[in-house]
Amino acid sequence: MQYTEEDRKVLYETWMSYKAKMRVTQIEMAKKLGVSQLFFSDILRGNLPLEHRFVSQFCQYMGVDPVLTIPSLREQIGSNLPNTVTLTNTYIVDGNIKNVRYSGNQIVVEYEHSVTTH
Repeated sequence: MQYTEEDRKVLYETWMSYKAKMRVTQIEMAKKLGVSQLFFSDILRGNLPLEHRFVSQFCQYMGVDPVLTIPSLREQIGSNLPNTVTLTNTYIVDGNIKNVRYSGNQIVVEYEHSVTTH
């Protein structure tokens, strides 16, 4: 499999997003991948070619599916990918839920919280 420059850019952007959200350093990720920080940096900058093993392992550590993330892999699958997926989120509130409503992509949960005085 030959990865493209677009694949590298998408992988880099995915990494930058993950890095910011999870507060992981390049050195920490390089250690997880079993490579030097310089090697890791060279791959992300395009100084070294992307290899399948690296891409798979890197995506696994970031918790993303390489087939859904990397454009070349997505093209190989073609029309077999779904246009939408259903996701579920569970929330715990500190009280009793009184009302739930939604509008578009926003959910509002009204709940009663007990306040105690000292």
